[in-house]
Amino acid sequence: MARPLSAYGEHLPGQLLVEGSNDFHVLCGLFKKRKIPTDSFGIKEKGSYEELRDGLDLELDVEHVETLGIIVDADEYPDVRWDELKRLLTSLGYSNIPDPPHPQGCILSGRKRLGIWLMPNNQVAGILEDFVALFVRERDMPLWLHALHAINEIPKDSLLFPKARLAKAHMYTWLAWQREPGIPMGRAIMEHYLDAESSKADPFIDWIKRLFQL
Repeated sequence: MARPLSAYGEHLPGQLLVEGSNDFHVLCGLFKKRKIPTDSFGIKEKGSYEELRDGLDLELDVEHVETLGIIVDADEYPDVRWDELKRLLTSLGYSNIPDPPHPQGCILSGRKRLGIWLMPNNQVAGILEDFVALFVRERDMPLWLHALHAINEIPKDSLLFPKARLAKAHMYTWLAWQREPGIPMGRAIMEHYLDAESSKADPFIDWIKRLFQL
């Protein structure tokens, strides 16, 4: 049986599509802490980048949806990811797609108002965990740097995860050393282990506000 995906506000005129469960819960926590009103847009977990990509045409056809946002990881090669998205969006009727993506996030007009954000910041390689790492407080930096050092000291022939998932190893090692070890990132935001008010999240929050006209 397929795992049920997370979603809320599916009946609303704005929809934010994300890759996975971690994205969903991180954004729910971040929006709650930032007091972002979510009565005009919902969030839907698609299951993976591939499922989000392949289902975008159908999402654009949902009659009651007026604005659609998509958030995907840049991964190791942001240029490759952006080129793929550009080709997809062109095939779906969009034009004037910037190259490279705007650092402040892209908002396009076409079949529907459409926003795109590449995690972590539209400019560099990375994933959700690189974005969440921006919320580590200055006072917690010694422990954060110790987590990075501990991972970096693992002999290369003993590593079981690929380099592309290094940010996950950093984040979950750091979370494992907290007062309540191993809580998920979304809860870590809600429980104040991470600082949702960090100014480093401002460009992303500003994109959300502009996209959904809040």
